[in-house]
Amino acid sequence: AGFLFMFDIVSATMLVRMRVSQDTIFISTYSNLSGGAIFVNRKGAVTSVKVNEPAIVGYVMNNLVQLPNRQEIAFTLARRFGLPGADELFQRQFATYFASGDYKNAALMAAQCKSGLLRTPQTIEQFKQVAATPGQSSPILTYFSTLLEHGGKLNALESVELVRPVVQQQRRELIEKWLKDDKLECTEELGDIVEPMEVKFALSIYLRANSHQKVISCFCKTGQVDQIVAYVKKVNYQGDYNTLLQSMLMTNPEGATNFAKALLEGQNGQPLIDINQVVKVFMDQNRLQETTSILLEALKANRPDQSQLQTQLLAMNLQQAPKVAEAILQMNMFTHYDKAYIGQLCEKAGL
Repeated sequence: AGFLFMFDIVSATMLVRMRVSQDTIFISTYSNLSGGAIFVNRKGAVTSVKVNEPAIVGYVMNNLVQLPNRQEIAFTLARRFGLPGADELFQRQFATYFASGDYKNAALMAAQCKSGLLRTPQTIEQFKQVAATPGQSSPILTYFSTLLEHGGKLNALESVELVRPVVQQQRRELIEKWLKDDKLECTEELGDIVEPMEVKFALSIYLRANSHQKVISCFCKTGQVDQIVAYVKKVNYQGDYNTLLQSMLMTNPEGATNFAKALLEGQNGQPLIDINQVVKVFMDQNRLQETTSILLEALKANRPDQSQLQTQLLAMNLQQAPKVAEAILQMNMFTHYDKAYIGQLCEKAGL
């Protein structure tokens, strides 16, 4: 007959002994496919076995009643391999360590409890309430550093709570390292905290958090206006471009002009913003020169359906910059404007 044995290698305790074949097993090996073992008996039957990881900890604690150290074995397995089923033991050990002032090991319990049961707002507050011992790291910093070392990536709340004081201390190198190592869960809130210190880092966070409007805003602040249209096309996002253009106009009129032209060029021939909205945004701030530049580009096809815009372009310039209007008329770019109305304005302008 063939038997399967499983031992806890730390304590050399047998955990499983069961018959798996009526016939003699003559060869067995590790299975790359399952992570368990594969064996063949003398009749040629091939069998695969592996540990049921979600159940093994509970099995040791509840079924192996003959083992006096079964809870210790189960807890060790859960800690070493990140197995579920020992939450109560983790809670108990966490409370013991915390009560004794061993905050490093208490934090380690939270990091190793893979269900995340201990990684809560309450735990963070518990560590924050403990005063730091002079000459030593604060308990809350010990908690976060232990999570980073043993718990992998921080969750959204942990990321915010860790980064906020680091930003106050202007520790750019730490933020950069954590982002590079993918240790933080990127959210819009996290980006908002980081942005006053470093727009570049905030942009990285907003990109990972798919916070599209904030990404666009960062591109504007860093002068990467040409990246905006490419980005919105890539993610298929319709942003609040009116507000964005208004904001850009006050600080970067040239950038706003180029951005508006790119939006009107659009994607696959479809503009990303209505041209009438663009004209309104620019003229509300009396930006005639920029508006003229945008309309000359947008209306160069001389389409009949844009006759009203042709008329508006000529009328605005005839009323405020007659020489520019004259130059436009001399280029013979447009033929669909309201000739009677424009003729009257030309007479008033002395053209």
